Amino acid sequence: MKQLLYIVLSLTITSEMYSQLMVDYIIKDINIIPITKDTVIEKQSVAIFNGKIIAINSFKQIKKNKDTPIIDGNGKYLMPGLAEMHLHLPASQKIDTFLNTVVASGVTHLRIMHCDEPLNPYRKLIEKKTVKPHIYYPYELTQSTNIKTLNQFDSLFSIVKREKYDFIKQYSINWREDFTEAIFDNIMNAANRNDLIVCGHNPTKVSFDKVLKSGFKSIEHLGGYVDLKEDKLNNAIEYTKKYNTYNCPTLDFDVMAYDLPFPDDYNKRLVLFNAPKHIADSWNANLSEVIKRNGTEKIAKDKEAYMPTYNKKLSILKKLTDSGCNVILGGESENLFQLEGFNMYEEMINWSKAGISNYNILKASTLTPANFFNEEKTRGTIEVGKDADLIILEMNPLKEISNIKTIESTIIKGKIYHKKDLLSKI
Repeated sequence: MKQLLYIVLSLTITSEMYSQLMVDYIIKDINIIPITKDTVIEKQSVAIFNGKIIAINSFKQIKKNKDTPIIDGNGKYLMPGLAEMHLHLPASQKIDTFLNTVVASGVTHLRIMHCDEPLNPYRKLIEKKTVKPHIYYPYELTQSTNIKTLNQFDSLFSIVKREKYDFIKQYSINWREDFTEAIFDNIMNAANRNDLIVCGHNPTKVSFDKVLKSGFKSIEHLGGYVDLKEDKLNNAIEYTKKYNTYNCPTLDFDVMAYDLPFPDDYNKRLVLFNAPKHIADSWNANLSEVIKRNGTEKIAKDKEAYMPTYNKKLSILKKLTDSGCNVILGGESENLFQLEGFNMYEEMINWSKAGISNYNILKASTLTPANFFNEEKTRGTIEVGKDADLIILEMNPLKEISNIKTIESTIIKGKIYHKKDLLSKI
């Protein structure tokens, strides 16, 4: 009996300590965009402990003591952190600037899709950094991956899994002259046997129906869809839904690669709201050189030639979304007037042009990427028990998607990073 009383008393004390003392801080009276549905929950307070959300309630109802740090959220908005699903790593000597910029933009989860350097030592370098999002690393299949058989891929992928890569990126292997559908089948069969995700560029030497049916998890850049006529496109979208294939369109890469803002809209880009002046100045200087080198006539002609493809991609994205297919947002940023992390905002503008609702854009940046990695139980929405990977904004992006530019702080594992502080370092 005494032992039972001791257990009950211990549990009571532990619960009391947890509710009253074990709180790292409280975000007070903030408006929550939970992403569980298209709504704002006004004037709620959120308690964070040990990198987790442990309470959501009115401020009076959350137990605390006089020393509990309080963050004033009055008039501001809280939502899950952004998941950037398509970025390439820079040269390793630039990694500090890259990480500071990405976190400043509100990115708490990052899927890396390419690296020019050996990834294992690069990954160890990143692990030592203090400022960084949660990162998912690829094992890339390239033209130099000179294997063909199921047993060879099975052996390779066993090593990939043991070395804890997060997924397989099919990059340029399908550019090999000897690449066949049989090799693709061996890749997918070996990956499925090793429970590994495969995603990346659409393998053009494989029938698109086969790709969609294979378990290939995400297609980048809408590859495979753009050249389809209406009836075949509708069939492909049906397969996309049926076989749960994700799409990461990266539309803004096309926008800047083909100079679609030419001639007068470069300085209207949303990314300039946050870009430090020295970076904006360098973009404008480089743009002047590009125009001088290529000439206005050629740039205008190339833009006009690409516009039908861009508009078709907008239409495809809308059809995928309306059909209930999984779409994820990546702001691949390799061109002028693009900035890693912040380029997600430009991608959101493109999605808005396609007719995607603000809620679905935000969902594609938070919850759907969590589903991609089977992590929806721990992140992607604001709920008690979920990870404290969050962003604080001055204005509501559900009302106007461009308000995403007003992110002021990023919270990763409960630790708060302020945008101004991070941008001052780049």
